[in-house]
Amino acid sequence: MDENPRNENPVDENPVNPGSVVVAVTDRPEGAAALAWAVERARTLGVRLDAVPLTSDAPSSPVHTSQQVRRSVEDGARRAGVPARLHDPDPDVAEQLIALSGAGADVVVLPVRQRSATMKFLLGSIAQRVIGEAACPVVTVRA
Repeated sequence: MDENPRNENPVDENPVNPGSVVVAVTDRPEGAAALAWAVERARTLGVRLDAVPLTSDAPSSPVHTSQQVRRSVEDGARRAGVPARLHDPDPDVAEQLIALSGAGADVVVLPVRQRSATMKFLLGSIAQRVIGEAACPVVTVRA
């Protein structure tokens, strides 16, 4: 008898099941690429996808997460047959992703793109913080 809790209860009361794939998703091409990579990894491992939809980092962007991003997560997971949990983004998204990484995740997947040094300085870098502090491996995906 297989006593692996991953097979018995793919969605439990824990914020992240052991072996889950955590992904940050944006409405940009690199966000879609990160989501596709994360969904495939979760499908291959037979674990849940934990997604944190992010707002754009443009100064003029709305402060809410777009419904399109949420739908893309739900649709991608459903098509792959992967259980998924959407987490509302916290004010400190980097800290949220770091916390999820320490709760049993196998990997954190981050979308990345090229930015000028000035924009990195002004906006900070979620990816830089998560890469340096995550409790599991971090994969960065470019479009």
